[in-house]
Amino acid sequence: MQINKERLAQTFCEMVSIDSESYHEKKMKDYLMNIFKECHMECIEMPIEGFEAGNIYAVLKGHTNKEPIMFSGHMDTVSPGKGKQAIIHEDGRITSDETTVLGADDVSALASYIEAIRTIEDNDLPHGDIELAISVAEEPYDAGSTYYDFSRIKSRIGYTFDLAGQVGLAALEAPSIISFKINVKGKSAHAGFNPEDGIHALKIATSAINRIPNGHVNDKTTVNFGTIQGGEGRNIVPREVVITGEIRSFDHQDALKWSKHIHTVFEEEAIKEHASIEYDDYIHIEAYKINEDEEVVERFKNACHNLQLTPRLISTHGGSDNNRYVKEGIRGIVVACAMNDCHSVSEYTTIDELEKSALLALHLMID
Repeated sequence: MQINKERLAQTFCEMVSIDSESYHEKKMKDYLMNIFKECHMECIEMPIEGFEAGNIYAVLKGHTNKEPIMFSGHMDTVSPGKGKQAIIHEDGRITSDETTVLGADDVSALASYIEAIRTIEDNDLPHGDIELAISVAEEPYDAGSTYYDFSRIKSRIGYTFDLAGQVGLAALEAPSIISFKINVKGKSAHAGFNPEDGIHALKIATSAINRIPNGHVNDKTTVNFGTIQGGEGRNIVPREVVITGEIRSFDHQDALKWSKHIHTVFEEEAIKEHASIEYDDYIHIEAYKINEDEEVVERFKNACHNLQLTPRLISTHGGSDNNRYVKEGIRGIVVACAMNDCHSVSEYTTIDELEKSALLALHLMID
């Protein structure tokens, strides 16, 4: 089965030209809903209070006894993402003008789904219900999918096209991500005349950080202190500093343990100096692992073999909306979809890889 390669490239370039930075996806939402309706899909928006656009649920009703299958993607791009334009080069590469990201993350997924569904419609191919779960604000720790109405999704398995690398790659495991914020509160004093009257918040923070390993703390978990802010002047003992960071782990309980450990260490260092802390953490997503012998993986491997692609199965330290879908009982994996050097102005795709991505989506939908 062939897809319309020229139409696919045109759709991709059209979508790239739509500004859709996180929390500003209305134009992309309108475009997608129009396309889905043109493809004879039932389509609704799920409004979110305080968001410019809501999540989308769309379904192409099947006319066979096949079980439904879900495909997910996201509407938003990272910045700089305003004024994007796709440039097609003679060798088939597609880039931006390198003043913005390209937005292949995640336009390549959305364009792949659209072309696959158009091909199904053009050729009247048999299929079960094909459900599309398209989110807003995925880039900021999957904020949009927090509000998804999962009661609408009937599929037991699903595919999230949202992974960098060559088509044929898929991630079966992803981590929990916990962010934390620590406010260390000391006491200010003049650094020259009476520093002993102050309580040095920065010193307390550095003492605590020095007690906590950074980077890979074991074979499943990473800890990172990302920002530190505070102080009032060079000649003032800093009375307050704020530290932020994150924990990622393939073991959710281990992530929780490290968050508790960080809290404890900062409290201990603060008590030594008669200071205080405020500690807040937030669980963005929870870890999951899909086994290689599960139906969703076998279906992926079969589709790859039909396309003469070599399936490669990995773990990823990046989160995606799939973390939420798995938590809701949908057994899903994250699939590479022709995007490279994501989150940078060097981001690119190729027409050949886009074609492979659309063909993979098609085979997953109908096989």
